[in-house]
Amino acid sequence: MRAMLWAAAALSVTAAGLLLAMLGIALQAGGITQAQFEVVAPVADYAARLQAASGVIRTTLIFDNLFVLTYCGAIALGLSALSRPETRLATTIATIGIIATGLLDWAENMHFLSMLAGMASGRDLTLDELGWRMWASTMKWHIAYGALLAAGFVVPVRGLISFLLVWSLRLGLPVIGVLIYTGPEDWEKALSLARYAMMLVGFVLFAEVFASHARASGKDTT
Repeated sequence: MRAMLWAAAALSVTAAGLLLAMLGIALQAGGITQAQFEVVAPVADYAARLQAASGVIRTTLIFDNLFVLTYCGAIALGLSALSRPETRLATTIATIGIIATGLLDWAENMHFLSMLAGMASGRDLTLDELGWRMWASTMKWHIAYGALLAAGFVVPVRGLISFLLVWSLRLGLPVIGVLIYTGPEDWEKALSLARYAMMLVGFVLFAEVFASHARASGKDTT
């Protein structure tokens, strides 16, 4: 169990670092992110913007594909190590949910690459394709909210850091995440930034929670 917790802590730190790297790429590119292409838009306009952003998107996907590995590993390993008989159901829901999120995330990334390849070979995008892109991306996020909500019932509350983590998973992230898509349009940018900040801070908190339990388990065996 201790080894799993240390591994989960390391993966959480790595996930936070990859998020920061993607933020740096976006800032250097003038604010271009994948999220801007997880929407339905007029096909010609969408295609022109995606083509112009192709270099940034490809670079971002290097880090995002690795990010999927780290967040899936961190959550699955960490929660499995922290699971108790009374939280087994929540652990199972969270683990299945985060793996489903990762698979949808990878599918999204592969679709971006296939769209870019298709455009380079002369294939036109279709409105139906963009509709499915938005549906799958939105579904990915909402499955993630559900998985992390369940994770909030696995992590024991033992101090301020775990308290902040648990309640951000149970309340903060789901509310902010849902409002991005259903709230007023002029809230979207601020809410998306808040979601990003919560994800970044959340992985730092996960790392500390997993590491603290790893240290405690080491003391128990001495």
